Amino acid sequence: METQRIRPDEKVVPPQILVTLEEGERIKKLRFREGFLIGRGNECHVVLEDNAVSRVHAEVQFEQGRWWIRDLQSTNGTYVNGECLERASLSGKTKIRLGPEGPLLSLEVEESDASARTFQSKVRAIPEHIMHFIESPRERSTILGQAIDRAVKLQSRKYVRIIGALGAVACIAVVIAYLNHQQLREQKALAEEVFYELKELELSYKKLEGRISAVGDSAVAREQAAYLERRKKLRESYDQFIGELGIYSEGMDEKERVIYRVARIYGECEVGMPDGFVEEVLEYIDRWKSSPKLVRSIRRAGERGYVPIIANAMLTQHMPPQFFYLGLQESGFDSLACGPPTRFGIAKGMWQFIPATALEYGLRTGPLVHLPTADPKDERHWVAKSSNAAARYLRDIYDAEAQASGLLVLASYNWGHNVVRGLIRKLPENPRERNFWKFLKTYREKIPQETYDYVFSIISATVIGENPALFGFEMENPLATVSSPSAL
Repeated sequence: METQRIRPDEKVVPPQILVTLEEGERIKKLRFREGFLIGRGNECHVVLEDNAVSRVHAEVQFEQGRWWIRDLQSTNGTYVNGECLERASLSGKTKIRLGPEGPLLSLEVEESDASARTFQSKVRAIPEHIMHFIESPRERSTILGQAIDRAVKLQSRKYVRIIGALGAVACIAVVIAYLNHQQLREQKALAEEVFYELKELELSYKKLEGRISAVGDSAVAREQAAYLERRKKLRESYDQFIGELGIYSEGMDEKERVIYRVARIYGECEVGMPDGFVEEVLEYIDRWKSSPKLVRSIRRAGERGYVPIIANAMLTQHMPPQFFYLGLQESGFDSLACGPPTRFGIAKGMWQFIPATALEYGLRTGPLVHLPTADPKDERHWVAKSSNAAARYLRDIYDAEAQASGLLVLASYNWGHNVVRGLIRKLPENPRERNFWKFLKTYREKIPQETYDYVFSIISATVIGENPALFGFEMENPLATVSSPSAL
């Protein structure tokens, strides 16, 4: 088959994909033009109630001009034409089995001349759903349909012309809405692409920094200059996309605006924010209102001079100073805090380091290491030194395990559940696939409630701290005088 050449300004419209599955004696057929999920869960578009099928088992997406199926870390695997694969392209008719003995379904890419049309040629064509609107008897029960029927019955050319004109206007409006929707989706996809390219650039620069400190030659310095220029251009492009998409429009609710901004500070892409995230954060803000802990702890940090110590420790490691709020969640900024005995030892200090991690990051434990008692000789209780160690530890998680996702850093820091780190490591090792949005989408049912509460408590505390009065708290922003680095 000859490969079709597409001009750079053209957008390929996906060919329709037909999904056929057998449910007993009944054969069910579904057609899609957009990506879809397969699994047992209600969030899936193709639902198969079979124990061999994971809750969200696989996804089908149109990428790089063709359809692909990808296994989503399912328990029993996805078999493509009899072979267990993590990802495979689809063409013609493909047999998919979910698990070695699970349900079988057929995915058929319905090739046609129409499927090869570009986005620009679609402008000149009536979309399928508009034809359905015109031809369907059910749709004709709408006001427009009734008006057309009445005009036919009256056999009045005048009314037919008027209703016809109204119908044409309605169709044009639907076409425009359809095209605007398509354009919006494309802009969002491009914005996400730029965002995660920035994240990958940031991770690669960390390796470059190590080379600069090791050899300091001019070639590496040139690489550094090229990196900084590339980062600047990508940031400008992303900001331009955000502006065009109207993410921070003038009509946006101010509370929602702060939540979006905090998500970006913590290294997450605003464009990809999942539905319900804003509402969830607002719920946790309400929880803070029912407790004096937040105001009391921040007052303690201010009175004891902890704020600049913690903020500067984070900034030294090129981390947002807002990681200050992790100390709130861990200990309420109590430098003498001691946790309960665990199989990892007793966590101590503001950052609740367990003994092994404390030693790894240069903190000496004291003679009372095995007792849940504050120990003046234990450096975990020393605010400046332990804060520097915490910042270095957070940066290491950020650069490796979390793949530049600040919210995954928070989830990883919650040592109460090592299962969380195992789930994070199952995600592909790149910022596009390993970020907090993907983590929530893939593992929401497996994330321990303790960790979920932990992360959302820190996010919501950060949001409150950015503008306390807006959320009904009588205090000042503790980081107001701290020079915060730009997002991304």
